[in-house]
This record gives sequence, C-alpha cells and structure tokens, in this order.
Amino acid sequence: MTNEQLIRQYYDGDEAALEKLYHKNLGLIRGIAKETAEAFNCLTTDSHHPNQFSAYTKTILDDLCGEGVLELLTRIQSREYDENRAALTTYLYPHLKGRMTRWLEQNIGCMALSKDEMTAVRQTQRLYHVAWKDTGEIAEELGIPEARVSRYVRYNTHFLGVHDLVPKDYDGDPYERLMPGMLSVSAEQAVYCKVCIELLRELFDALPKKDRDILGKTCGVFGYPEATLKEIGMYHMMKESAVEKAKNRAVEKLRESYPGSRLQVWRTVHRMMRRPIPPPGEDRELRRNFPQYVRALAEVYGVLNKL
Repeated sequence: MTNEQLIRQYYDGDEAALEKLYHKNLGLIRGIAKETAEAFNCLTTDSHHPNQFSAYTKTILDDLCGEGVLELLTRIQSREYDENRAALTTYLYPHLKGRMTRWLEQNIGCMALSKDEMTAVRQTQRLYHVAWKDTGEIAEELGIPEARVSRYVRYNTHFLGVHDLVPKDYDGDPYERLMPGMLSVSAEQAVYCKVCIELLRELFDALPKKDRDILGKTCGVFGYPEATLKEIGMYHMMKESAVEKAKNRAVEKLRESYPGSRLQVWRTVHRMMRRPIPPPGEDRELRRNFPQYVRALAEVYGVLNKL
C-alpha cells in the first residue's frame, strides 16, 4: 500500500494507518538523518570496526531519527498534506531535513566546527548581540555571506551567563554588579528596541497569511521557525527564486505601511527625546523650553497609546 493510500485511510478516520505510515517511512527518516549528520561532519566510523559507525555517530543518528519521527507525525496529524500537489516523501523531505538541521545547530553545532570557524562564530555573535549590528552589516565587515552570518548567530555556543556568577540571594541586576558603568546596552535602549519590535509586529500581522509565513520563515521571526528557501518553496510549491521575490514583496509592503504607523510615531518621539532639534526662528522662549515641549509630546503619545 502506498503512502498516499495510507494518508487517505488516516484522513478517513483509520488511526492504525498512522502507525503503518511511521513504519513505512523509517528508511526515509534514517536516510535524511545520515545526510544531515554528514553535512555537520558527524559521521565517523569506529576505529576498531571501520565498517561500523562510532558510538558517538550512532547516538547522533538516534536523536536525529527521533526528531524526524516527531516531525513526520506532526505533519501528518496537521492534515496539511495534499497528494494532488506532491508525493508524500517530497512533501516531508524539507520539513524533516529542516528540523534535524535545527536540532544539530542548537545542540552540537559548535562541536563540529574548526578552531577558525569557531572564532568566526564568536566574533559574529559579539557583533550581533553586543554591537547590535544586523546580519548584513556583519557580513560586510567580516567578508562572509549573510546566510553564513545568520547560521553563526543561531549556534548555541553555551556562553556562561552572568546569572551564574552572582550569589543566588542577590536581588539586584547582575550586570550592574559585574560591570558597573560598562553595560553593553542601556535600559532605555533595551526598552526602545522592545517597543519597536512590538509595534513592528502590528505591521507584520497585517500582512496576508502567505506573506507572513514566507517572511517569518526566511527571517526566523515572530514565532516562525527559520527555514531555507528550498524548504519554504517545497511547502508552498514555489521555486526558490519565486520565494525570494515573494519575501521582497512582503518587505516592500511593510515599508509602505510604515509611514503614519505607530512605529513611526514611536521612533520619531524617541529621536526627538534623545536629540531635540530646536525650531528655527528668534523665539528665545520657545527654543529655551523646547525640551519640555518634547517631553509633553511623549506624555501625550503615551496617553493616546492607552486609548
């Protein structure tokens, strides 16, 4: 019985068909697991038995197969698959490969890197998390592709957190205790960025569902798991070039909705609060009291924001 026939049985209420699908596609899952592990240099053989995988590789493959099984069951139970659009294996491949790749990146990515590449990962993450540079700026500064920068940023490098370096009964800010006067970002800047993201989410949520899915997955933002153009294209039955164009159109829609939005108002008020530009003219009283007028504007915006 084919995968498609089993899918139809499951959709018709036959729960046993799900278990049959699972057993039928174990070979597909293991094949994708080997392919993904090889891309991360995790396929090693036993030194005493060259024809067998090492214990380390077997553990990795077992974990990847577990992730693959979970993704297979999730996709089938979501009932999103349409056999008129593609074969089941074609539909499942990018989803299984994507989940396994993300698992490796989050759990052992740094272990599979060379010394030079690990240095590049740490430099990339420092520029991203501390210097607040975007991926395009980092790619230009380091002379590497932006896609690689995005991958480096996602690596779980297990840096020691500052919360591990202060007493458990300490109630204050650990950053202030460890680095007084040397904070990488002020509280004001942190709040500003957080509000910007919240207001940008409003513009993002106003996009059509397909635009949100494509833009969210290409950037890995607003709850969407990051995916490659190939994975997104397989999901929407589009070519990679078409996915790229759709992403650019979605970004353009965001730009068009920005003028007059609450995000623009927030950024304008914040800029005026930080660098007030007195109005031209000879009205000395207005120029002298201009910072107070700016603060009043901010208060008015806060009141309007609650209505």
